[in-house]
Amino acid sequence: MSAPNRNEGTVGQPDTPYGFEVTLEASADAVRAALGHIRTELADRGLSQENLEIVELVLAETLNNVVEHAYAGLPQAGLIGVRGAYAPDDLRFRITDLGKPMPGFTLPPGEAFDVLKLADELPEGGFGWSLIRLLSCELEYSRTGDMNLLALRIPLAAG
Repeated sequence: MSAPNRNEGTVGQPDTPYGFEVTLEASADAVRAALGHIRTELADRGLSQENLEIVELVLAETLNNVVEHAYAGLPQAGLIGVRGAYAPDDLRFRITDLGKPMPGFTLPPGEAFDVLKLADELPEGGFGWSLIRLLSCELEYSRTGDMNLLALRIPLAAG
């Protein structure tokens, strides 16, 4: 994982945006390390525990999808770029990779699931895009040349 580039600012000051950029190898270990780094960066800026957990869940699902699908079967692990920007009411992320495109060059729909079903009745996996769609908004996917770009916004809960 490369060191972040920072635009210094304080979360509580809307006129001073805070941004960061992280580049990581497309592997499960690198995703875990990047999530820890991003969580620390955002915690240092005063994000609440609830917001940190939401950001971590959305990014974990997104980055693991890149590792498991975009780079699956390719001869070598590629890189994933994560750029984050803070605004007073939300966080915006741009995630890039040079892996395979999304099927049909479009975002998966994310199937609805019934949280009231017993755990043993629910299938393993398949909830990633549902969670991403539930916890974020303004999802946009594009493919330019060999690069995938996913942009999304995570509204911040008060507190």
